[in-house]
Amino acid sequence: MPLTLKEEVLQMVASMEDENALAMVKAEIDYINNKGELNVLDELSPKDRLELMELFNEPDDKDTVSHDEYLKATARWRTS
Repeated sequence: MPLTLKEEVLQMVASMEDENALAMVKAEIDYINNKGELNVLDELSPKDRLELMELFNEPDDKDTVSHDEYLKATARWRTS
């Protein structure tokens, strides 16, 4: 009797030795089981997650300068 698709896939996975390939298969199954909503935050370390959240929550204009400040800071490059 022929194998069902599920049995065939289970046998294929059971015979795999390549850890990278198994990780890829697992990631695909996790993605499908989460209905396409992969939460990449789950894969971050607590330190990296905190850093990402800090960056996400900082003001949009945190690293911007006014036009006048820009002109002042770059004046030496624009003069001969």
